[in-house]
Amino acid sequence: MHHIAYVTAEIGLTTAIPTYSGGLGVLAGDHVKAAADLGVPLVGVTLFYKRGYGKQSVDAYGEQHLDFPMCEPSDVLEDTGVQVELAFEGENVRIHAWKRMVQGRSGHTVPVLFLDTDIDGNSPVWRPVSNLLYGGDNLNRLRQEAILGLGGYEVLKAMGYTDDLSAHLNEGHTAFFAAAMLRDSASASFPEGDVAAVRKRVHFTTHTPVAAGYDRFSLAEVHRVVGKYVPPEVALLGGDKELNMAWLAAALADTVNGVSVINARVATTLFRDVKIEAVTNGVHFDTWVAPEMGALYDHYLPGWRFKPERLRDITLIDADDFDRARRRAKRELVEYANGETQLGFDADILTLGFARRVAPYKRATLIFNDLERLLALGRGKLQILFAGKAHQNDAEGRKLVRELVALSLKLRGDLRVGFLPNYNMWLGHKLTAGVDVWLNNPVRPLEACGTSGMKAVLNGVPNLSILDGWWAEGCVDGINGWAVGQDWDNRDDDRDANALYESLEQRVLPAYYGDPDQWRAIQRAAIATAPAFSAERMVREYASRYYRIGLPEEHNSRGARSTLSGIIVPLPQGRPS
Repeated sequence: MHHIAYVTAEIGLTTAIPTYSGGLGVLAGDHVKAAADLGVPLVGVTLFYKRGYGKQSVDAYGEQHLDFPMCEPSDVLEDTGVQVELAFEGENVRIHAWKRMVQGRSGHTVPVLFLDTDIDGNSPVWRPVSNLLYGGDNLNRLRQEAILGLGGYEVLKAMGYTDDLSAHLNEGHTAFFAAAMLRDSASASFPEGDVAAVRKRVHFTTHTPVAAGYDRFSLAEVHRVVGKYVPPEVALLGGDKELNMAWLAAALADTVNGVSVINARVATTLFRDVKIEAVTNGVHFDTWVAPEMGALYDHYLPGWRFKPERLRDITLIDADDFDRARRRAKRELVEYANGETQLGFDADILTLGFARRVAPYKRATLIFNDLERLLALGRGKLQILFAGKAHQNDAEGRKLVRELVALSLKLRGDLRVGFLPNYNMWLGHKLTAGVDVWLNNPVRPLEACGTSGMKAVLNGVPNLSILDGWWAEGCVDGINGWAVGQDWDNRDDDRDANALYESLEQRVLPAYYGDPDQWRAIQRAAIATAPAFSAERMVREYASRYYRIGLPEEHNSRGARSTLSGIIVPLPQGRPS
């Protein structure tokens, strides 16, 4: 039977399994879940990180602290009983496979395999290799990717998957999986492997919008660590001076895509002679819909989980029932935020949410660019909740966390600003469902996609965002949310902050505190946007364009029109950029 190996360095299936850090991993989890819903013959391959990415706490001075509690695979995963052995750095390294079965709505299951080297018989060098997600130095990263790609392929062979196997490589970390396929294709006719034959079976998704984000290893390091598994002529496909893992993945793939229209355009400039198409990400609705909103949709729009386009009939929902569901989701978040911060957040005040991995280009503090102006427009009318982790080695990210906590203290009594620690899938669910407006202001065009905003619209939370990533395609300005500024591709914090203040002062605040019917119309228009950005739509695109498999009848999830409160709202077709 034909299977597609979905290979990813991280995956967010549930908060209980600490194998994700942010959007890339959570997207991978949503991809697998949607594949299970649709009956796609997928098998996931990833690493098991016993200590995860770090459990965050923040002290009174705003200093981030990360603890790394041990999670044993036997506590959260099933044992496959499969173990393989490969020769790395002159020693035999054992790789054990665990699994989690992901069951879809119709009963189809997708196995996700988690690879682990922390087992008896491995040396002190290789036992802890995958303990920390993105942990250790560059050499440790190379070892992790050797386990993921080369070890992952051998595990699939041992489990009988490779007779008719293709691969979907999720980011460049996974390139060695295709290298293993190439080595396995060696024959008398192609002693170094049949590159053309392997490429026909490999698809590569790139997310990273900057060249500095690609993993690179010296050719000497590659030879020392993986030796015969990636011979020099294969390593050179990723560059003649060093091995660029994203370039290697693209060289061994027949097709390549970025994760939004803008991301694909930007990625094209980072590769050599590679055609990059766009498949905009999507989110798994069953995972991210708030219980209150899901129950509402189930009652008024039965079947919406199987036919997401039913959400475009959102005006069928009684207005009072709609408002009650939104208030419940908000009150739950406000209660949690007050328990964490003791800042007295008020459920009647317009609440902005900003939560994502803490990185400088995401500009978490942009809204504070002009404090005098922010207080003039927001005092008594606005409150903001933040969440996000910085990598333990990211000094700039940790500095941003300190700044947010300092601003929370400085503005107390004038503007409620709260930082909620330990951002994870659970907290992300609470935030995207409970705030009133989702804020996103990255430096365009550096936001690969921004799937948190998709989770927000699913729950009736309009976006206030820079026109980057998915929002450049989904925004119907003033109808389902608001654009911040224009299609600007250069960084100018003063200009962008000014555009943000103008949007808040002239459009967002008047809409929230004005006519309740107008505000409800915007919330409903946000929900009507969601079907075009479902993980089901995304996986269908991958299946038809790259996996080359047929699926049951595809529902129309793009291009429809929906009547919301008497307004004909054109749903997104892809905004020119």
